[in-house]
Amino acid sequence: MTDLASELRDIERKLFEMPDEKVAQLTLLIERSRAIVLSASIANAALGTLRPRLVKTRPPRYLTLQRVLCHPFEDLLVIGEDGIKPFGRIARASLAPCWELILSYLDAAAVKQLEASMRAAPAPDIGAIEDPRIPRLGATLWAIAAEKLRQELTQAEANAEHRTALVARLGNEQVFADLVDMTGLLEMAGTIEKLREVLSPKPVGRLLEDQIEEIKQIYTEAAGSGKGPPGCLIAVTVARLTDGFQALPIFDSLAELPTGVNGMTPGKFLRAMLSGDSKRFFGNVSRTDPAKVDDARVADMVGDFVSLIGRLKKDGMADGPQPEMEAASRQLKEMVRVGVLGGGDEKVLGGIDAVLAQPPDDDEAGKQAVFDAKMEAENRVYALQRVAKVAVEIGADKDVNGALKQLTTQIDGTGSTLLADIKAGKLNAEGQAAARTKLFAAVRMLELVAGSQHANKLMKDGMAAIAKMPQ
Repeated sequence: MTDLASELRDIERKLFEMPDEKVAQLTLLIERSRAIVLSASIANAALGTLRPRLVKTRPPRYLTLQRVLCHPFEDLLVIGEDGIKPFGRIARASLAPCWELILSYLDAAAVKQLEASMRAAPAPDIGAIEDPRIPRLGATLWAIAAEKLRQELTQAEANAEHRTALVARLGNEQVFADLVDMTGLLEMAGTIEKLREVLSPKPVGRLLEDQIEEIKQIYTEAAGSGKGPPGCLIAVTVARLTDGFQALPIFDSLAELPTGVNGMTPGKFLRAMLSGDSKRFFGNVSRTDPAKVDDARVADMVGDFVSLIGRLKKDGMADGPQPEMEAASRQLKEMVRVGVLGGGDEKVLGGIDAVLAQPPDDDEAGKQAVFDAKMEAENRVYALQRVAKVAVEIGADKDVNGALKQLTTQIDGTGSTLLADIKAGKLNAEGQAAARTKLFAAVRMLELVAGSQHANKLMKDGMAAIAKMPQ
């Protein structure tokens, strides 16, 4: 285990230097190891380390029968909350008990034949957006599983004792509700594949007119087919979009077409899903430990939060997740206090001080240390300014504006001291080039904190003083 931990640290350091083929090999080896119970947690940690590179490389994943079965609804998987059924989503914790149930329906010989086909099928090239093996091998499996599950659910609906026994076998009502959704998605698997082609690769940013028309056509055909609940197509569409709100005009335009949920039009179904996704986002924010989030991530989370509540309010949906929204707002304010304001003056001023203290003949290690200090200072100011734009939405505007004002005063003081030293000849031995480097550092940080107009005077006065230094 120690060797593996050491290997993971080495991978993390050299992540983007590794050849694509090496990443692919490691990914396949790690995913195979997840089949061993004792290795599952270690394998998941390893994949977490590799994930930034996996997004870039897209190595072929290790193909299992369970992964093939889950393909129609893999976009909808979330980390669910105990006892709460995520609307339009499926909790990852439900996969194992549902898979065990489905396995019990399958013929052992047929399962072995499918697994052999998977091993024989050539893997897709590195970088491939989709794995062509899955729809080819999955069509039969999806149809059989959907048929068997529908029979089971029909029997459960007609017989209370059978339903009770099935819930007990699965573990709880939440897993049973997820099984109902899985069944509908498996029934619609062929149509979902068509929709995925329209919405690939994910995540999809702005939908094009052609895509919008294809989505409408696919949904309209599915709503009249009687093959399964068409609402699951709404769920898949939203899951593949970076901004699910842009789908509102699409599904609102489908008026009274069925969704498979009583009393829900396509527009209402979409709003319920967006509201549920919003609640989960707010819940994740409110559970985040402020001490474990860096300044840039805090700025991202604040920006995402404000953007989301803006969309919810615009579409009249803010009342639904109001308690979760308020809890997230309080937690974000605490994150700003800890991760952006906490030690901000020391970090920002430390970047300037590192430049001011740097000798002209500094070695490479010293130059790198100064560069790192400058980048750390600039990153903190960028985060602070990004938060300042929307701080009023989380009640942090007074704290953030106060911090910017204090930093402006402190940097002004540092700049004034530097200007006085230049005029007094204290930098003559270092030369004009070194003096300019120090001046530019102070001007740059003052510009980032207070704006270019505030920094112009220091720049003008400093350059005039440097011009009078000995050549």
